Amino acid sequence: MYDAGMRLLSLTVWTVVCVGLGIGLSTLEVSGRTPVQHAQRLLKADGQKALTEVKESATDLVDDVKKKVVAVKDRPLDRHLPEDRDALDKLILKSRDHDRK
Repeated sequence: MYDAGMRLLSLTVWTVVCVGLGIGLSTLEVSGRTPVQHAQRLLKADGQKALTEVKESATDLVDDVKKKVVAVKDRPLDRHLPEDRDALDKLILKSRDHDRK
C-alpha cells in the first residue's frame, strides 16, 4: 500500500511524536510536579495496597482452579461391565434394523 519512503516518513513522525510526549511528561509541571512525579507519588501511596489485593485475588484464583482440578480428578470414571456393553450393542442393532424397515 505505502511505498518505502512513506513508511520511513510515517515511522519518523511517530518516533518524534513519542519522544516529544516523553519529554513533555517529564519536564512540564502540573500543580508544582511533573506528571511522572505525580504517578510515582500515587504508586508509592496506593501501589502496595493494590499489589497486595492483586496477590490475594491471584492466590484465590489458583486455589479455586486447584479445587476444580482435584474434583474432576477424583470423580469416578464411567465403567461398564461387558454384559452391559453387549446389551447396549444389541439395543443399538435392533434400533438400526427397525429404522431400515
